[in-house]
Amino acid sequence: MNAEDYIKQLQLMPHPEGGYFKQLYGNDDSGKKDISTIYYMLTNNDISAFHRLHDMVEIWYYQAGNRLKLHVIDKDGTLTTHFLSPQDEMQVVIQPEQWFAAEIADNKGFTLVGCAVCPAFQFDKFELAKQAELIQAFPQHRTLIERMCRS
Repeated sequence: MNAEDYIKQLQLMPHPEGGYFKQLYGNDDSGKKDISTIYYMLTNNDISAFHRLHDMVEIWYYQAGNRLKLHVIDKDGTLTTHFLSPQDEMQVVIQPEQWFAAEIADNKGFTLVGCAVCPAFQFDKFELAKQAELIQAFPQHRTLIERMCRS
C-alpha cells in the first residue's frame, strides 16, 4: 500500500504539527482516560516539528513505510537520533519535557507509526517549540532546530 491508500483506509486527517493522524483511543475531555493512542503518518518532506509534552510519556511504534528519524533533545542538551524501521528500533519512548521531532530519513515515500501517550494526551500539556527560544537553549543544535521548527 502507498501513503494515499493508508490515508483513505485509516481515515487520517492533517495534524497541526505536520503529517496526518487519527485518534484511536482517549482524549474524551473527562480526564478519566489513562492512555491515548493515534495513528500518525509523515509523507515525503513532511516533518513533525519540535514539540514536547509536560507530565506525559509518548511511545512511538513503527507500523509501515520508510525509515523514520526521531530527534530527541534531553533537558541537558544531549541530542539522540533514533531510527524507526524493521532494521532499526521498532519503538522509542519519549520522556516528559524532552523536545522531539520526526522526519522521513530519505524524505521520500511515507512512514506510518502508532503513538501512545500516558496519561492520556491533553492539549494544555503540549508545547510546540518556538525556533528562537529552542536555539537559545540549545545553540549546538541550531541547524537541526532551524530545519525542524515551524516558527
